[in-house]
Amino acid sequence: MARPAKVKVDYFPHVTHTGKTIAILEARWGNDGYAFWFKLLELLGDSNDFSYNCNSSADWEYLLSRARVTENVATAILDKLAEIEAIDATLWAEKIVWSDHFVSNLEPVFDRRKCEAPQKPGLCMQKPLPNDLCPSLCANNS
Repeated sequence: MARPAKVKVDYFPHVTHTGKTIAILEARWGNDGYAFWFKLLELLGDSNDFSYNCNSSADWEYLLSRARVTENVATAILDKLAEIEAIDATLWAEKIVWSDHFVSNLEPVFDRRKCEAPQKPGLCMQKPLPNDLCPSLCANNS
């Protein structure tokens, strides 16, 4: 039986020059902003679909513990990341983290693996049922 194709990455490029994302995060939150961004990228790279769902209290607590910031700081940083388009704002409104730029930086990995990179998760456009607390999420809404 063949082993399942690997989707996660053990490595992602960390360039030595910084762009607007790091500059903004460091200016506002110092090392907490810098560390939060790279810990978030580590979580994204370790997920099978390069997204991180913060709707589960356990997953949210895990992100806070990994980043070693308070809930208020994490929310503020993620809101800022959505505002500056470092993460997808529409998905973040549903408490899902996705970064197009992160995934596009990993295209060479998937070219070498001869497979497609995970696609941005889509949100179901159907209205939730009255008893549903959260709308259903689709794997892909293309």
